[in-house]
Parts: sequence; C-alpha cells; structure tokens
Amino acid sequence: MLLTVFLVLLTILALVIYAFNKLPRSYFFFLFLTLITSLIVALKIYERNFKLSVVPDALQVGSIAYSKEESWGFGPGGNEAGIRVYQLSEKISNQIKERGIEYFENLPANENQKNRRWRGIYDSWSETPVKEEKYWKYDESGSLDVYDYICRYGFCINIDEDVLRQATDIINSEGNYYAYGRIGLVVISPRENIVLYMYNG
Repeated sequence: MLLTVFLVLLTILALVIYAFNKLPRSYFFFLFLTLITSLIVALKIYERNFKLSVVPDALQVGSIAYSKEESWGFGPGGNEAGIRVYQLSEKISNQIKERGIEYFENLPANENQKNRRWRGIYDSWSETPVKEEKYWKYDESGSLDVYDYICRYGFCINIDEDVLRQATDIINSEGNYYAYGRIGLVVISPRENIVLYMYNG
C-alpha cells in the first residue's frame, strides 16, 4: 500500500515538473491548482467514507452529525481516542423499534467488507444499559461514564457537553442496542435517531 502511494506521488511530481517546463505559466498554474483541489477533495471523500465504514451498511447511515477525535503518534505505538455521532433515519429507527434485538442478530453482511477489514463488523449485540466490563466500571451512582471508556489509556478529548450528556444517557438507559467491534463500541439509539461510535487505543 505504501509503495503504491509512493509511486503515485512520484508520478504526480514528475508530471508537475514536466508541465512546468512545457506549458505556459498561466496554464501550468491553472492545472496545478486544479490538481491540488482535486487531491484535497479526494482526501476529504476518503476520510468521510472511512468514518462511515465503522457503521454496518444495514443502518444506511450517510452523514456524521458530530465528531471529536485525537491521535497521538503513529503506528503500533500511537494512541487515539474519539467519539462520532451519526444520523439514523426514522425508517431504520422504526424497524429497530418493531423488531428489537432481533434486528441486529439478523443484520446482512456489509458490502465490500474485504476493503473495510475489521470496520463495520459487530457480533454479540446486547440491549442497553451497557454492562460494566473489566476496564469500564460503574460509578457510585451505578452508571457508566463515557470518559472512562474513551480515555481508558490516559489519552483524552474534550467532548461537547450536549453530546456527552446525550451519549451518557443512551449507554445507561434502556431501549438502545450496542456491540463491541475489534476496535470501538457502537451504540444505536432508535429513540434519538442516532448511532454512537466510541473508541480508544
């Protein structure tokens, strides 16, 4: 993958140098700006699709309502923490309300899963409230704290207060559904018409 990216960048650089030497300056700068704009747009599309790919296709999520993410370092030694909120349509919310946990137990496979690797795959769906686990314990009031999960490894983010309040209510109340993936926790709230995705690492 890295070799492919390197070769593409090398090819682009060679074309830029060739165009600089052969084209009138006005044409060159127009083509150069077009190339830069295209690369930025392609990067934004890739980033959006990457962020959407953690949600199962059956939920038909197409937009990100809120995202707060940070990463420290790269590769195996890096750390990251984040939360995303996706809009869920009334249609899908109503189907979930009608079928309950059975909706998630019978989710169809995602398209192009090979390209997504682990993203969007969840099993062992459960109903909320989210149960405490080895590294995520109930507080004195018998509730889970969103920050305890996201900041598990000592790296933290500042979440919008309204989003934090909503996420805390969703994971600690009935009527929602959740599952852990290879990375992260996804929580679906048909009542609020949203999907939460929280991760740490």
